[in-house]
Amino acid sequence: MFFRDNIRSEIIKNNSLNLHTTVANYEKHFVQLKSNLMAHVFNTEVQTMLDVQSRPSAYPTMLKIQQDLQGTLNNSILYLENIIYYFKDKKLLIDKDGSRDPDTMFSKFYASDHYTPAFWLEELPRSQSFTLYPGAVFKEQTPYGGAYYGTLLPVLAKKEYDTRFGVIALVNGSAMYQDFHQRTDSGWFYIYDRNGQPVFASSGRSTADDPALSALAGQGYIEQGDTIYFYQQAAQTGYMYVDVIPIRAVTSQFKQMNLVFLLILLTSCALSLIIALLLARKFRNPLHNILQAVEQLGQPLSLQPSRITEFKLIAEKIHDLFRINHTIHRDLDTKNSLLQQYAYISRLKMISVNLKDIKTAIDSNRPYRLLLTHLTLKEEALLDTTLEASRSYALITELIRMHFIDNSPDSMTFQVEQNVILTILFEHPQQLDDSYALGQLLSLLQPETLYFQFTVGVSALQSDAEKFNETYDKVLEYTNQRRLDEDIQVFSRLETLTLPMLPTLAQEQELTANLHAGNDAIVIPLVHKLIEQLHKAGAPAHHIIALSKQIVEKALKVIYAKSLTVPGYENPKQPYEALKACRSIDDFKRFFEHFLSLLALTVRNKTKDSASDYMISFVKDYVESHYGEDISLDLLSQKLNITNSYLSSYFKDKTGINLSEYTHTFRMGKAMEMLQSTDLKIQDIASLVGYLTVAPFNRAFKRHTGVTPTEYRRQHQTLE
Repeated sequence: MFFRDNIRSEIIKNNSLNLHTTVANYEKHFVQLKSNLMAHVFNTEVQTMLDVQSRPSAYPTMLKIQQDLQGTLNNSILYLENIIYYFKDKKLLIDKDGSRDPDTMFSKFYASDHYTPAFWLEELPRSQSFTLYPGAVFKEQTPYGGAYYGTLLPVLAKKEYDTRFGVIALVNGSAMYQDFHQRTDSGWFYIYDRNGQPVFASSGRSTADDPALSALAGQGYIEQGDTIYFYQQAAQTGYMYVDVIPIRAVTSQFKQMNLVFLLILLTSCALSLIIALLLARKFRNPLHNILQAVEQLGQPLSLQPSRITEFKLIAEKIHDLFRINHTIHRDLDTKNSLLQQYAYISRLKMISVNLKDIKTAIDSNRPYRLLLTHLTLKEEALLDTTLEASRSYALITELIRMHFIDNSPDSMTFQVEQNVILTILFEHPQQLDDSYALGQLLSLLQPETLYFQFTVGVSALQSDAEKFNETYDKVLEYTNQRRLDEDIQVFSRLETLTLPMLPTLAQEQELTANLHAGNDAIVIPLVHKLIEQLHKAGAPAHHIIALSKQIVEKALKVIYAKSLTVPGYENPKQPYEALKACRSIDDFKRFFEHFLSLLALTVRNKTKDSASDYMISFVKDYVESHYGEDISLDLLSQKLNITNSYLSSYFKDKTGINLSEYTHTFRMGKAMEMLQSTDLKIQDIASLVGYLTVAPFNRAFKRHTGVTPTEYRRQHQTLE
C-alpha cells in the first residue's frame, strides 16, 4: 500500500511538473510577443502614416511597414498568423498582403462571430497597452471562396492613452498548444485571464461542472469526482493555467509504471547473472586477459613469454591511451569554442536554445569591447584566382583572429554572417583607444583591399552583459554609415545626417515619362543629378544603392510593359549584377549612362506591327504587346472587322485553345519570368500582367502553378 501511494504521489508530481513547464513556455512566449508587438507600436513609420494627408504620398511608408511586418511574421517561433496596423481615424488597416478598410478585413479576410469591425472600434480607446483576448475561430469568406484559419488568439498592443493607432496580432493558439503543452494520453487544457474568463481551451468540453478555479491562487491540484484539476497561476501575467486529467488516465500511468519496474527488475537479474558468469571466466588468468584487452586498443602484437615484455607492452598501450586522451581534449576544446561562438550568435539572433551549461566570458560582466568588420567582396578581383568567395571570407576571419589572439588570448573572432566578422575583446579592451593599435589592424588589412572593401565599427567600453545585443546593434549601425570610394573606413560613433528625399514627386514623374519615351537626353542627366545630390549630402553607400535599384526597377517596368529586349541586358538580373560592381560615384554614372542609353535606343526602335494579313499572327502579336492591358474578344474582333463567334472558333481551330486560355497562359508565363529574374514587388508584377489588384492575381497564379507567387519566387531563388 505504501509503495502504491508513493507511485501515485510521483505521478501527480510529474503532472504538476508538466503543467509548470507548460506555464513557463507560455509565459516566455507572451513576454517575447509583447516585446515584438511594442516594437511595432513605436515604429517611426507609424507617426509618418498618422501625419500624412494623402494615400499616394504614403505609399513608400506603407511598403516599408509591410517589409517590417513580413520580417516579424517570418519568425516562426512567435506563432503569428498575421499582424495588422490599425489606423482608426483613417479607417485604414495594413497587413502583410496590403491595405484594406476595417469592414473588409474583419468581415471577409479574417471574419469571426465575436471580433467584428465594431468590436475593434470599441477596444482601441481603452487604456490597456497590451491585451490578450479569448481565442476564436477565424475564417476567410470572400466571393471567390473561403478558408478556415483555426483557433486564433487576438492581441491588441498600443500606447496606453493613444486612441488613433493600435497593432492587432492574430496568434495561432492551436500551434502554440501543440508545441508548448506537455501532452498526456487524455485530458484537457485551459487558460483563464485575471478576470476568470477563458482565453484558450484545447477542446469544446463543457466546464459547467468544474470547480471555481478563478478564485484560487498559486499552484496545486483539486480532486473532484473522477477528475483531477492541476492548476498554476502565472506570477507575471496573472493567467490561470489548468490541466484537467481523468482519474482513469492516472490509473493508466500507474499500471505503466508497474510494468516498467517489473521489466527493469527482470532485466537487472538477467544482466547480473550474465556478468557473474563472464567475470568468473575472465578472472581465471588476470594478466593474460589484461594483455588481450590492451591489445584490442591497437593492432594485435606477437608477445614473448617474458614478464618484462608484457609490462613493456602495457606501458606502450597506456602511452597510446594518454595520446588519445590528449587528442580528445584538444577536439573538445575546439568544439567548446564553436559552442561558445554559437551561444553568442544565438544571443545576437535572439534564438531560444538550451545552452545553460555553456558559460560565455561575457556572462561574468568582464569589461569588453566589440569590433565589427563588414566585408564587401570585389568579385571581379577573384576571377583571375582559383579562390572561392566563401573561402576568402574565412581567410580574412582567421587573419583578424590571429592578430588579436596574441595580445588578448580570451578574445573571440567569428563570422556572424558570411561577410560580417565580430571580434570580442576582454583582457585589454582599452588597446583600441590607442590609434597605433588600431592602425596595426588597418595596416594588416591594407594588402587585402585588392579583393575587399572593409568597414570597421568599434564600440565603446562595456561592462554589462545585458547590453551585449544593444552594443552589437550600435556597432552594426556604425558600419551602415559607409560611404563610397574608400577601401577601408572606420566608425566609432553615429553621425547625424540630414538627407534630401529623392527623387521628388516631380522628378519621379519626369523620370517615368522620359523612360517610356526613350528620351535619354533627359533621363541620364536627371539620374546623374540625383546620385550626385545624395553623394554631396554625405549619404552612406547603401542609400545611393537603394536609389539606384529604384531607378533600375522603373526601367524594368518599362521593359516589361513594352516587351523590350535591351542588348547586353537580356536577363533582368543583369542590371542588378552590374550595380554590385559599382563602388564609386563615377562607377554608378558610367553604368546608368550605358544601361539607360541602350534602353532609350531600344524604346525608340520599337516598331509596332499594326497590320497583318493573318488573323492568328495579329492576335498573338497584340496579346504579346498589350498583355498588361484589358484584352477581350470584342476588342480583337472589332480590330479585325469580323464577328466574335468567327474569331473565337477560328482561333480555337488553328491553335487548339481558346483565346482567353492563350491570353491567361501568356500572362502567367510573363509573371513567372519576372518572379524568377527580378526583385519587383508582387503587386507591381500583377499590374504589369493586367491585374488591377494583387488578390485575383494571387488566386489565378496559384490555379495555374499550384503555388502562390511568394512560394514560387522562394523556390526558384533557392534552386538558383
